[in-house]
Amino acid sequence: MNIDHMILGARDVAPLRAWLRDAHGFGITDGSPNPDGTASWVVPMDTPLVQYLELLVVHDEQALADSDFGRVFLDRTADGPAFLNWAALSDDIDADAARVKELTGADPELLRGESVRADGQVVPWAEAGFAASWEVPSRPFFLAYENWPARRARVPGDLAAAAHDTLPTGIASVTVVSSRADLPVWLGTDALPVTVEASAHEAVRAVEVRTDSGPRVLELP
Repeated sequence: MNIDHMILGARDVAPLRAWLRDAHGFGITDGSPNPDGTASWVVPMDTPLVQYLELLVVHDEQALADSDFGRVFLDRTADGPAFLNWAALSDDIDADAARVKELTGADPELLRGESVRADGQVVPWAEAGFAASWEVPSRPFFLAYENWPARRARVPGDLAAAAHDTLPTGIASVTVVSSRADLPVWLGTDALPVTVEASAHEAVRAVEVRTDSGPRVLELP
């Protein structure tokens, strides 16, 4: 298991774009709308794990206001950009889904789908535990992919589009705050580079990113 990606949110992409470029030298790719009323922008990284930062911003505020997911998104971004939640790259998505169900007593919402590249290459994916992670963002949800050659083939184009000043080469670690002491149980491993700081609040606090000029710790102002 590895860290897959981190999700940051804001009402508008401009403050995130400026902070990432000015503070860390990172660029972003052009955004695309999602059915839930958000739009996704990406900070791609030069790593065979295809790790990235996902930036979720408002695309259709009314659609967001009309859904439970959207209302939480609007609440968490009301005071400015925020870390929303994060994803772990699964070695066994079925086992992870079963563990989420056992720990929460709720449907893990195991979803399967596929992404189709412009060249016709298909990348099957599976996801589990997003709703549980959205509710308790110190806990990740789980993702799995197939056809890794096609998945990795997108990275050079994404890096060119982002035009980084400082090249991010992977997510080194995550720091979360939580009142819970069961993150290794949630993950099914204690080998992931995650630090848990005791707090009544449940959130991602910081992300350490490897770069071509040394590590960068991302903490939102």
